[in-house]
Amino acid sequence: MSDLSFQRDRIEELLFASANESFSVEERDELNALLLGSSAARRFAVQFLSLDAVLTEGLIAGEAALHYAEKNEKRSTKVVRFPIRYKAWLAAAAAVVLICVWVQSRRMDPKDRAVVIEPVGFIQSAIRTSEFKRGDTFRPGDWVRFESGRVALKFESGAKLAVEGPADFQILSNNGARMTRGRATIRVPGKTKGFTIETPAEQIVDLGTSFGVQVEQDGSTSIAVFEGSVELSGRHHAPVPKQLSAGQAVWVEKHSNAPSEIPYEVRDFLPTWQTSFGVEAVEGSMRVAEPKERAMPGKVVDCHRLLIFPERESVQLPLGFVVSATEPGAYQNPKSLKQHVTLPEPVMVDSYLVQFNPGELLTSESPRRFSGILKFDRPVVGLLFRAKMLDESDTLLGLPSADFGGVYRRGINAGDEVSLEEDRRTLTVSFDVLNGVDQIRVLVKSNPSNPNSSSIPRIP
Repeated sequence: MSDLSFQRDRIEELLFASANESFSVEERDELNALLLGSSAARRFAVQFLSLDAVLTEGLIAGEAALHYAEKNEKRSTKVVRFPIRYKAWLAAAAAVVLICVWVQSRRMDPKDRAVVIEPVGFIQSAIRTSEFKRGDTFRPGDWVRFESGRVALKFESGAKLAVEGPADFQILSNNGARMTRGRATIRVPGKTKGFTIETPAEQIVDLGTSFGVQVEQDGSTSIAVFEGSVELSGRHHAPVPKQLSAGQAVWVEKHSNAPSEIPYEVRDFLPTWQTSFGVEAVEGSMRVAEPKERAMPGKVVDCHRLLIFPERESVQLPLGFVVSATEPGAYQNPKSLKQHVTLPEPVMVDSYLVQFNPGELLTSESPRRFSGILKFDRPVVGLLFRAKMLDESDTLLGLPSADFGGVYRRGINAGDEVSLEEDRRTLTVSFDVLNGVDQIRVLVKSNPSNPNSSSIPRIP
């Protein structure tokens, strides 16, 4: 389906709704966004309303529409009730006013425009896709469509949405989106709640969590809850919404009466789970910890790979915070490192714990060197290599519920090597171990706001 056909369906729906006293401010803003974003959409709206008016009441003289337009400019945004026989031509006149406002706004200074639609988020990363780039902004009404790769979006509310193509979804607000195709991981860290994903089959409301959604071509939807809980509030659940908790999964047919429970499986969501944490690429003997592993690094044993545990996000480091290293380069035996490096200024970071924990499964005949490459979508601002630094930063940077029990020999030791590349986003880790647990902590700059000012490509 083309971009415009997607818009036509929604514009037609909103134009019909605009002739009803229940037409909401949110619907009005969405209609504004769609019409302001596309000349083809405006032409369609004029043609649609003109035809509707002709079929309903007969052709209305232009003087009547202009008279209504002059009066409408003096009205507030409150809904005014009109007799049914006037609704069709009033809707047409309203469209004339809206389009006139748009034309006028193009001629005015930006700060004086009558209709200003501010961005509600930005693209945090775009991986193997050419349609978007890091820093592109998005507004209510924007459609984000791509056939391959992954895109991570950060909303003004703090919610993070990582989507794998082929995908089609529309931005509804700073705390919600509509998804008609694709696979996504949604994470709502901190105190933010209420992020809502609409699909053709279901409406999912975050209750402080992370969850996965997959929408098939026919609109059928699968939902898996990774952490916390969600509320299903689609038409199947009225008047009582259904709640799902971590470890639960359901399948909802587009036209079914109720969701069906299915086996909980996270494998298909791991690429978007990884992307949602700002990890663009993982290579070699390395993987990102799964949802059930994230809060218990001390208990997770893997004798084949290094693990990355995403920890706390958007942590404001205190002035004078001490790390082992900040500059690109190769770092080996801690004895040859400086005792400490003080960060020159306060900074907000996301924390990641990189670990190798073989348990007691390695023997002297087993391979002892494990290497991997880790690439972030933001720059690394600090590395912690020493056991004491790790111990002292657990409370500040580890998850509140993190279990570090059983961890010993933290930090890097003789034979280990960590390299930060010149781009400051790529880290190579090589641990040479037999037993014990090797760990380092990586601090990556948070981006609570968009560092760029470019706009998302508008859908014509």
